[in-house]
Amino acid sequence: MPAEKDGRFGFNLLVGGFFSPKRCEEAIPLDAWVSADDIIPLCKAVLETFRDLGNRGNRQKTRMMWLIDELGIEVFRGEVEKRMPGETLERAAQEDLIQKQWERRDYLGVHPQKQEGLSYVGLHIPVGRVQADEMDELARLAESYGTGELRLTVEQNIIIPNVEHSKLEELLKEPLLKERFSPEPSLLMKSLVACTGNQFCGQAIIETKARALKVTEEVERHVSVPKPVADIGFMGCMARDENGKACEGVDIFLGGRIGSDSHLGELYKKGVPCKDLSHSVPVPSRLVSELSGSWTTFLLTRVHLAFSQIATSGPHTT
Repeated sequence: MPAEKDGRFGFNLLVGGFFSPKRCEEAIPLDAWVSADDIIPLCKAVLETFRDLGNRGNRQKTRMMWLIDELGIEVFRGEVEKRMPGETLERAAQEDLIQKQWERRDYLGVHPQKQEGLSYVGLHIPVGRVQADEMDELARLAESYGTGELRLTVEQNIIIPNVEHSKLEELLKEPLLKERFSPEPSLLMKSLVACTGNQFCGQAIIETKARALKVTEEVERHVSVPKPVADIGFMGCMARDENGKACEGVDIFLGGRIGSDSHLGELYKKGVPCKDLSHSVPVPSRLVSELSGSWTTFLLTRVHLAFSQIATSGPHTT
């Protein structure tokens, strides 16, 4: 986290955050500050500490937070300090240089840049999946309307920057934007995130991409979604159907969010069969309906559905 100490610019350190099917943890303060020049040596020292002392043989505990739990944060900090140049590591600055209250900006659609006469256009990529011919077309659009640059976002979308105002109208008429990658997707679809799933990931338990799209489309058909509702996260797992047979399922998390009040979501329900997510009255629709009431404690300015092996939205990272 950017922070000043004694008039010098640098960073306070957070360590240990991770997501997994077994455990999700937010990063915690290391009580350490480094100058901008010492970032690389600091990263090297942290990684060497984990390399030397971490449990690398147990796949379930091959995460830094397990080592921090074992040693305690102060002992872990001491081990990092030993591996720093000069074996010194300053204590954290008292305050971070971050805005305490902020909301994430909506980058989809057309937005003016700081540079006069230029705008960027955020495109929604459904569940982050782009085919080869679509990528070729995106490259053509970037070269024709911008400066040949495409920017990728953590929500699996794409931004075309540096578009002259005079070219915006023609860009927005392009078939790819009209038929596939809309700058103005629906409220639920715009915030949908899905991990790779078992089609291309050897560690995944369930299929995620197609199922995430189907679930979101079902919710949009059955529910009129108000803006102040909760984030909903689906984490892939094995479940049992009504006959007791093993089937693909999800654990459902609620309330995770990012921003100035970022926090992990809370487990709402375990082991829901995936087939129950696409019935005529799907589980997500009931959740959205329930959470839109005035009693909910998980108020947000938008819906965010995440379909993941590690519950990208709930528990939330980001």
